Amino acid sequence: MVSANDWLEESAVNLPLEGTNSTSVHIRQRGAPSKAALLELDLLRRLENKEWSDGEPLPDERSIAAKYAVARNTVRKALARLEASGLLRREVGRGTFAVPQPEEAVARILARFTNASPADILNLRLFIEPHAAAAAARSLSENEYAAISAAAAKAEQANELDEYEYWDNEFHRQINNAAGNRFLSDFFALLTIIRYTPTMMEIRRQWFSEARRNAYNEEHREILEALRNWDSDRASAAMRHHLLSRRRNYFGQ
Repeated sequence: MVSANDWLEESAVNLPLEGTNSTSVHIRQRGAPSKAALLELDLLRRLENKEWSDGEPLPDERSIAAKYAVARNTVRKALARLEASGLLRREVGRGTFAVPQPEEAVARILARFTNASPADILNLRLFIEPHAAAAAARSLSENEYAAISAAAAKAEQANELDEYEYWDNEFHRQINNAAGNRFLSDFFALLTIIRYTPTMMEIRRQWFSEARRNAYNEEHREILEALRNWDSDRASAAMRHHLLSRRRNYFGQ
Protein backbone atom coordinates (compact mmCIF):
# COMPACT_ATOMS: atom_id res chain seq x y z
CA MET A 1 0.00 0.00 0.00
CA VAL A 2 1.31 3.49 -0.86
CA SER A 3 1.76 5.45 2.37
CA ALA A 4 0.92 9.11 2.77
CA ASN A 5 4.58 9.88 3.45
CA ASP A 6 5.53 8.52 0.03
CA TRP A 7 3.67 11.40 -1.53
CA LEU A 8 5.41 14.23 0.34
CA GLU A 9 7.91 16.56 -1.37
CA GLU A 10 8.41 20.16 -2.42
CA SER A 11 5.41 21.93 -4.00
CA ALA A 12 2.45 23.19 -1.96
CA VAL A 13 -1.24 23.86 -2.61
CA ASN A 14 -3.71 25.37 -0.15
CA LEU A 15 -6.21 22.87 1.25
CA PRO A 16 -7.33 22.59 4.89
CA LEU A 17 -5.98 19.28 6.24
CA GLU A 18 -7.80 17.34 8.92
CA GLY A 19 -6.04 17.49 12.28
CA THR A 20 -3.48 20.17 11.30
CA ASN A 21 -3.19 23.97 11.64
CA SER A 22 -1.54 24.32 8.27
CA THR A 23 -3.39 25.07 5.05
CA SER A 24 -0.65 23.69 2.80
CA VAL A 25 0.75 20.28 2.01
CA HIS A 26 3.75 19.12 0.02
CA ILE A 27 3.35 16.26 -2.41
CA ARG A 28 5.50 14.62 -5.05
CA GLN A 29 3.98 15.85 -8.27
CA ARG A 30 5.17 18.02 -11.13
CA GLY A 31 3.42 21.37 -11.26
CA ALA A 32 0.53 22.29 -9.01
CA PRO A 33 -1.26 19.22 -7.61
CA SER A 34 -5.03 19.18 -7.90
CA LYS A 35 -7.34 19.53 -4.94
CA ALA A 36 -8.53 15.98 -5.59
CA ALA A 37 -4.93 14.73 -5.23
CA LEU A 38 -4.49 16.66 -1.98
CA LEU A 39 -7.80 15.36 -0.66
CA GLU A 40 -6.83 11.83 -1.62
CA LEU A 41 -3.56 12.27 0.28
CA ASP A 42 -5.24 13.44 3.45
CA LEU A 43 -7.88 10.71 3.33
CA LEU A 44 -5.06 8.20 2.80
CA ARG A 45 -3.32 9.53 5.90
CA ARG A 46 -6.50 9.18 7.92
CA LEU A 47 -7.01 5.63 6.66
CA GLU A 48 -3.47 4.76 7.71
CA ASN A 49 -4.21 6.18 11.17
CA LYS A 50 -7.26 3.89 11.46
CA GLU A 51 -9.71 6.76 12.02
CA TRP A 52 -12.55 4.54 10.78
CA SER A 53 -12.98 1.13 12.38
CA ASP A 54 -14.16 -1.95 10.55
CA GLY A 55 -17.78 -1.64 9.54
CA GLU A 56 -17.86 2.10 10.23
CA PRO A 57 -18.64 4.17 7.12
CA LEU A 58 -16.63 7.20 6.14
CA PRO A 59 -18.47 10.55 6.15
CA ASP A 60 -20.68 11.03 3.09
CA GLU A 61 -19.56 13.09 0.10
CA ARG A 62 -21.47 16.20 1.24
CA SER A 63 -19.81 16.13 4.68
CA ILE A 64 -16.33 15.62 3.24
CA ALA A 65 -16.87 18.41 0.71
CA ALA A 66 -17.98 20.79 3.45
CA LYS A 67 -15.11 19.89 5.78
CA TYR A 68 -12.44 20.39 3.11
CA ALA A 69 -14.20 23.28 1.35
CA VAL A 70 -14.13 21.55 -2.04
CA ALA A 71 -16.74 20.60 -4.63
CA ARG A 72 -18.45 17.21 -4.38
CA ASN A 73 -16.97 16.30 -7.76
CA THR A 74 -13.51 16.72 -6.19
CA VAL A 75 -14.55 14.35 -3.38
CA ARG A 76 -15.79 11.79 -5.91
CA LYS A 77 -12.46 11.85 -7.76
CA ALA A 78 -10.47 11.35 -4.56
CA LEU A 79 -12.71 8.52 -3.36
CA ALA A 80 -12.65 6.87 -6.79
CA ARG A 81 -8.85 6.80 -6.79
CA LEU A 82 -8.72 5.31 -3.30
CA GLU A 83 -11.31 2.73 -4.33
CA ALA A 84 -9.27 1.86 -7.44
CA SER A 85 -6.25 1.34 -5.17
CA GLY A 86 -8.20 -1.20 -3.14
CA LEU A 87 -8.33 0.97 -0.03
CA LEU A 88 -12.05 1.75 -0.07
CA ARG A 89 -15.24 0.00 -1.11
CA ARG A 90 -18.49 1.77 -1.86
CA GLU A 91 -21.84 0.10 -1.23
CA VAL A 92 -25.01 1.57 -2.70
CA GLY A 93 -27.35 2.68 0.05
CA ARG A 94 -24.81 2.01 2.82
CA GLY A 95 -21.83 4.26 2.25
CA THR A 96 -18.07 4.10 1.78
CA PHE A 97 -15.91 1.78 3.92
CA ALA A 98 -12.21 1.19 4.49
CA VAL A 99 -10.99 -2.14 3.10
CA PRO A 100 -8.86 -4.09 5.60
CA GLN A 101 -5.44 -4.72 4.12
CA PRO A 102 -4.23 -8.35 3.83
CA GLU A 103 -1.74 -8.19 6.69
CA GLU A 104 -4.38 -6.68 8.98
CA ALA A 105 -6.97 -9.29 8.04
CA VAL A 106 -4.48 -12.12 8.62
CA ALA A 107 -3.52 -10.69 12.02
CA ARG A 108 -7.18 -10.55 13.07
CA ILE A 109 -7.83 -14.11 11.90
CA LEU A 110 -4.77 -15.41 13.75
CA ALA A 111 -5.81 -13.58 16.91
CA ARG A 112 -9.28 -15.14 16.77
CA PHE A 113 -7.79 -18.52 16.01
CA THR A 114 -5.31 -18.51 18.88
CA ASN A 115 -8.03 -17.34 21.28
CA ALA A 116 -10.61 -19.89 20.12
CA SER A 117 -12.11 -22.24 22.68
CA PRO A 118 -10.57 -25.73 22.96
CA ALA A 119 -13.94 -27.25 21.99
CA ASP A 120 -14.06 -25.18 18.80
CA ILE A 121 -10.52 -26.23 17.88
CA LEU A 122 -11.30 -29.91 18.38
CA ASN A 123 -14.50 -29.60 16.34
CA LEU A 124 -12.48 -27.96 13.57
CA ARG A 125 -10.06 -30.89 13.63
CA LEU A 126 -13.06 -33.21 13.26
CA PHE A 127 -13.96 -31.42 10.03
CA ILE A 128 -10.44 -31.58 8.60
CA GLU A 129 -8.35 -34.48 9.87
CA PRO A 130 -10.54 -37.40 8.74
CA HIS A 131 -10.29 -36.03 5.19
CA ALA A 132 -6.53 -35.61 5.61
CA ALA A 133 -6.21 -39.23 6.75
CA ALA A 134 -8.20 -40.39 3.71
CA ALA A 135 -6.01 -38.33 1.38
CA ALA A 136 -2.85 -39.69 3.02
CA ALA A 137 -4.07 -43.29 2.61
CA ARG A 138 -4.56 -42.82 -1.12
CA SER A 139 -0.97 -41.77 -1.84
CA LEU A 140 1.13 -42.80 1.16
CA SER A 141 4.79 -43.58 0.46
CA GLU A 142 6.92 -46.04 2.44
CA ASN A 143 8.91 -43.20 4.00
CA GLU A 144 5.77 -41.35 5.03
CA TYR A 145 4.29 -44.48 6.58
CA ALA A 146 7.56 -45.11 8.43
CA ALA A 147 7.51 -41.58 9.90
CA ILE A 148 3.89 -41.94 11.04
CA SER A 149 4.54 -45.39 12.49
CA ALA A 150 7.65 -44.20 14.34
CA ALA A 151 5.72 -41.35 15.95
CA ALA A 152 2.99 -43.76 17.07
CA ALA A 153 5.59 -46.09 18.59
CA LYS A 154 7.24 -43.21 20.47
CA ALA A 155 3.83 -42.15 21.81
CA GLU A 156 3.24 -45.68 23.10
CA GLN A 157 6.55 -45.59 24.95
CA ALA A 158 5.85 -42.21 26.57
CA ASN A 159 4.63 -42.20 30.16
CA GLU A 160 4.79 -38.47 30.90
CA LEU A 161 2.23 -36.04 29.52
CA ASP A 162 4.66 -33.67 27.80
CA GLU A 163 6.48 -36.47 25.99
CA TYR A 164 3.25 -38.17 25.01
CA GLU A 165 1.77 -34.91 23.71
CA TYR A 166 4.86 -34.28 21.60
CA TRP A 167 4.70 -37.66 19.87
CA ASP A 168 0.93 -37.63 19.55
CA ASN A 169 1.20 -34.26 17.83
CA GLU A 170 3.95 -35.65 15.59
CA PHE A 171 1.74 -38.62 14.65
CA HIS A 172 -1.04 -36.28 13.49
CA ARG A 173 1.40 -33.85 11.84
CA GLN A 174 2.97 -36.59 9.73
CA ILE A 175 -0.47 -37.76 8.57
CA ASN A 176 -1.42 -34.22 7.57
CA ASN A 177 1.89 -33.82 5.74
CA ALA A 178 1.31 -37.12 3.90
CA ALA A 179 -2.01 -35.76 2.60
CA GLY A 180 0.10 -33.78 0.12
CA ASN A 181 -1.41 -30.33 0.68
CA ARG A 182 1.01 -27.57 1.68
CA PHE A 183 -1.75 -25.38 3.11
CA LEU A 184 -2.94 -28.24 5.27
CA SER A 185 0.59 -28.66 6.62
CA ASP A 186 0.75 -24.95 7.44
CA PHE A 187 -2.66 -25.14 9.08
CA PHE A 188 -1.49 -27.99 11.30
CA ALA A 189 1.59 -25.98 12.27
CA LEU A 190 -0.81 -23.34 13.59
CA LEU A 191 -2.77 -26.02 15.45
CA THR A 192 0.47 -27.13 17.08
CA ILE A 193 1.00 -23.63 18.47
CA ILE A 194 -2.54 -23.64 19.87
CA ARG A 195 -2.07 -27.15 21.26
CA TYR A 196 0.56 -25.87 23.69
CA THR A 197 -1.35 -22.87 25.03
CA PRO A 198 -1.87 -23.02 28.82
CA THR A 199 -5.63 -23.59 28.48
CA MET A 200 -5.23 -26.54 26.12
CA MET A 201 -2.45 -28.13 28.16
CA GLU A 202 -4.44 -27.81 31.38
CA ILE A 203 -7.34 -29.69 29.80
CA ARG A 204 -5.00 -32.40 28.55
CA ARG A 205 -3.26 -32.64 31.92
CA GLN A 206 -6.57 -32.88 33.77
CA TRP A 207 -7.78 -35.82 31.69
CA PHE A 208 -4.47 -37.62 31.13
CA SER A 209 -4.43 -41.17 32.52
CA GLU A 210 -2.82 -44.48 31.66
CA ALA A 211 -6.16 -45.98 30.62
CA ARG A 212 -6.92 -43.14 28.25
CA ARG A 213 -3.38 -43.10 26.88
CA ASN A 214 -3.67 -46.82 26.15
CA ALA A 215 -7.03 -46.24 24.44
CA TYR A 216 -5.56 -43.46 22.27
CA ASN A 217 -2.63 -45.69 21.33
CA GLU A 218 -5.04 -48.43 20.26
CA GLU A 219 -6.88 -45.87 18.11
CA HIS A 220 -3.54 -44.83 16.59
CA ARG A 221 -2.91 -48.46 15.66
CA GLU A 222 -6.29 -48.64 13.94
CA ILE A 223 -5.42 -45.56 11.89
CA LEU A 224 -2.01 -47.03 11.05
CA GLU A 225 -3.57 -50.28 9.87
CA ALA A 226 -5.88 -48.40 7.52
CA LEU A 227 -3.00 -46.32 6.17
CA ARG A 228 -0.82 -49.39 5.66
CA ASN A 229 -3.55 -50.95 3.53
CA TRP A 230 -4.21 -47.70 1.60
CA ASP A 231 -7.82 -47.88 2.81
CA SER A 232 -8.98 -44.27 2.67
CA ASP A 233 -12.52 -44.89 3.98
CA ARG A 234 -11.26 -46.85 6.97
CA ALA A 235 -8.53 -44.27 7.65
CA SER A 236 -11.09 -41.47 7.66
CA ALA A 237 -13.46 -43.40 9.96
CA ALA A 238 -10.64 -44.36 12.34
CA MET A 239 -9.42 -40.77 12.59
CA ARG A 240 -12.93 -39.51 13.24
CA HIS A 241 -13.42 -42.17 15.94
CA HIS A 242 -10.13 -41.13 17.56
CA LEU A 243 -11.00 -37.43 17.66
CA LEU A 244 -14.51 -38.13 18.92
CA SER A 245 -12.94 -40.16 21.70
CA ARG A 246 -10.83 -37.17 22.63
CA ARG A 247 -13.85 -34.88 22.57
CA ARG A 248 -15.86 -37.17 24.84
CA ASN A 249 -13.01 -37.38 27.33
CA TYR A 250 -12.38 -33.63 27.36
CA PHE A 251 -15.88 -32.19 27.05
CA GLY A 252 -18.33 -35.05 27.52
CA GLN A 253 -19.71 -34.54 24.00
